[in-house]
This record gives sequence, C-alpha cells and structure tokens, in this order.
Amino acid sequence: MMRDYLRFVVLGVFLAGACSDKDEYKPGATITEINEGCKAYCAKASECNKAIRPESCEQRCRNRINRCRADEQSDTVNDLHACGSDSCGDFAVCAIGTGLQCTFGL
Repeated sequence: MMRDYLRFVVLGVFLAGACSDKDEYKPGATITEINEGCKAYCAKASECNKAIRPESCEQRCRNRINRCRADEQSDTVNDLHACGSDSCGDFAVCAIGTGLQCTFGL
C-alpha cells in the first residue's frame, strides 16, 4: 500500500513541476523525442501503479516538458527513457530525479 502511494506521489512530483521560462541557447527536444520519452515513462508508471492511465499521463507529461527550458527538456527526455527501463522498485527514485531535472535543472 505504501509503495503504491509513494509511486503516485513520485508521479505527481514529476508532473506537477513547473519549469523556468528563461531563454537558453541549447536546442530542446523534438516533439517526437518528447512523445517517445513520455510514452516510455507513462508505460512504466502504469505498470507500477495500475491506477495511472497511460493516455492521460502522456498528455500531462508532454504539457510539463513543453514548459521546461530547452536544455532541461533534452536532459529530461533522456531521463524519461531511462526511467522507462527501470524496475518498479527503482522507478520511484528515477522519477523523482527526472522531475528535479525538469524543474531545477539538477
């Protein structure tokens, strides 16, 4: 029960993060890269927590990433792909890191 709650909170942290509006010179991720990253991430989120619907997760994911600065977008999409290949036990930690990458550039 606690693990399911933790996974839901982790997904919320990632999807609720707001990104800076500063201009950057490094190009961002393409639409295809964002879509693929969100699809991988949300498929794993749904696998780890059956209450998460992949379609609505993907839409929220794309909306959040599109608000990130360009350099954070590319790094976040790479992190999303990595999280999608993790086991459910490691997924929560990866998802937190991905949310921090988008929100704070960490």
